[in-house]
Amino acid sequence: MRIIFIVTHLIGGGAERETVVFANELVNIGEEVHIICIQNLKDDYVVDERVHRHLFHGTRISIPKIKGACNQILMTSLLHKIHGDVVFPIYVPFHLAVLFSGARLVYPIRGNLDKELLNISDKIKNKFASQFAHGIWIQTEGQRQYFPKRIQRKLFEVHNILDPRFLQIRRQPLGQITRFISVGRLHPQKNQKMLIEAFNKMIQRTGNDLSTLTIYGRVRKDFVWVEEELKRQIEELGLKNRVSLAGWAEDIEERYKEADVFVFSSDYEGCPNALMEAMAAGLPCISTDCPTGPSMLIESGKNGLLVPVGDAEAMSQAMEYLIDHPKEADRLGREAKQRMREWGTAREQAESLMENLRKICS
Repeated sequence: MRIIFIVTHLIGGGAERETVVFANELVNIGEEVHIICIQNLKDDYVVDERVHRHLFHGTRISIPKIKGACNQILMTSLLHKIHGDVVFPIYVPFHLAVLFSGARLVYPIRGNLDKELLNISDKIKNKFASQFAHGIWIQTEGQRQYFPKRIQRKLFEVHNILDPRFLQIRRQPLGQITRFISVGRLHPQKNQKMLIEAFNKMIQRTGNDLSTLTIYGRVRKDFVWVEEELKRQIEELGLKNRVSLAGWAEDIEERYKEADVFVFSSDYEGCPNALMEAMAAGLPCISTDCPTGPSMLIESGKNGLLVPVGDAEAMSQAMEYLIDHPKEADRLGREAKQRMREWGTAREQAESLMENLRKICS
């Protein structure tokens, strides 16, 4: 089968990472895969050389409506040239072009539509895509609620692929817990502001002078203000020597080896890769119980801790609890790793996707 992913780029986020890992695994099981990038062909992830990559050359016309119509025509032409069987437009409005290309349109749901469809235009595009798609790919059962029952027959669930490198990480039993780590792009969705507030509450309440918080993640150009806001917060709270914004980490698995506890503060998610990876690495994890992913991964008190969304006090108390109970933290980390051992392999996830695509194409 010839499968096409359309993405803005392959830099940074979870959707971009999953595009690459699924593309790589699909070629491993014998499928032909193409990735069309809208902005550039740069990437943060290793793309298998067997994956065909294309840069979309859109029109230079600046008038918005004319530009949009011309780009749909140009994308249709490119899709006809590749002659794909199935097309996944990931966060890009080319659903109309896919329908005119003759390929099957599969609409991938990567996040939380309640939080992401904030304007009329986005809601109309979502309604159009779900109405005319041949299939709708959800990551978690919780995403089913976004669609009316007449549309739900199109839904199929395939989870994110977990990189097996994280399961191979071996960590020493915890003694003193001092090193907290968080991973995620700097974005309002990730609510690192609440996380820093929670960390400050914990050290103020306990007088803890050892703990540190390191936040890894890139900031995109249109969200530089988030980074500036976090820097001001760190400065105002007197945490410059305790909290660091460490940017993108090429070797994040090494950072997981060095950490004691993983903290995750998102207001909403799809199926969070960073949380999956931290659990696979055997880190005790504290996460907000946000829609729609963490509760699918963590059973609070068994293999991690869940706290209410946006609740800095509850997050700070969870941090303090693990500092005071390192043996319990160790147990949570071991159970987290076991949970991710049961997740399923990359091949199993890719084959599950193909089983659903074959049904759609037939």
